[in-house]
Amino acid sequence: MSIPPGLLARRTTELPRQLWHLGGLMSIRVTAGDTEGALSVVEQRALRGYATPPHVHSREDETLVVLEGELEYTVGDRDGVLRAGQSAFLPRHKAHRFTVTSERAHYLMLITPGGFEEMFQVVNFPAPEERMPGEDVHPATDPAIMAAESAARGTVIFRDDPAERARQVALLAAGPGTASSYRHLAGLIAGPGPVFGDVIDGLVLAAQRIPQDPGHARALILLGILAETAHDFVSARLPEILAAVGPDQPSSVLLALAFLGAHFREHAPAVLAAVVGLEEEDRRRLERCLAAADPTRIGRSWPTPALWELSEAEQELDRRWRAEGDWDAGTVQAIWDAETTSLLAFMGAKADHHVERNARV
Repeated sequence: MSIPPGLLARRTTELPRQLWHLGGLMSIRVTAGDTEGALSVVEQRALRGYATPPHVHSREDETLVVLEGELEYTVGDRDGVLRAGQSAFLPRHKAHRFTVTSERAHYLMLITPGGFEEMFQVVNFPAPEERMPGEDVHPATDPAIMAAESAARGTVIFRDDPAERARQVALLAAGPGTASSYRHLAGLIAGPGPVFGDVIDGLVLAAQRIPQDPGHARALILLGILAETAHDFVSARLPEILAAVGPDQPSSVLLALAFLGAHFREHAPAVLAAVVGLEEEDRRRLERCLAAADPTRIGRSWPTPALWELSEAEQELDRRWRAEGDWDAGTVQAIWDAETTSLLAFMGAKADHHVERNARV
């Protein structure tokens, strides 16, 4: 959803197109008002160290085109380097950022659909000349205002504090699992923001403390959420987590472990062996998440197959529905994945409820 182009045409004609932004020169070459909302083009010149904060758009895509110099960028969990003549697509709904790593850089940012360039025009100060600010003293862009104006346009800026993040991770490793520490880390990882390796390390260390403090089962839940965006990183640590947690855990820990393990079909035997005491209905959900796509198992009884047993007539109705659908393999996989996502959401919510109800702190 974009801002109506008529509104943009009226407003952007009154806003400056030449700006000093975060120590660089920004020139708005094409606004949404110029293209009936279809496109904006922003030209930037910046020095080494210029960096955008990690952010995610809900309305527009961005494309970087480097004319001179070098940029490093991140999209989701993928990193890359751009040099002169190269470009990168930064899609909406994926967190991204970029940094100038050469002495200076000259690049274009294409925004589709247009409109977000208005944020730059609102929060920055006009450049009196088309040049880098150099040693000029000019007011700095207020990060809080930039975050608020971005949010008003459907974009979230992640303002991570590395020192505070490191402090909260250290608290989990050294002391009892406090709810405030887990809430802080959850705020970093539950959204589409960047994944920090130290958070994964800290949560793994916390999970290893579960035998002494079952409240650390919160770490398993957060690792399960992280598995959605950092599957391979969490998968590599799962064997040591399973070994550290060990058998004979309370139901809250088993539920959290099942939620985490349900993301990793490659570890299915080890996961199932680790949750021997899991109740039947929860185990059947776990087994379903770990199974390969099977059209005969698509139906109406999830997420509680152990409680909702279909009659023979209902099963026959489901068989006819599947046969009449004449699904190809891609359709089967898409339905299977959608049902798996619903199951994971159910399992995560149940685990979180039980862990919070039974945790000491």
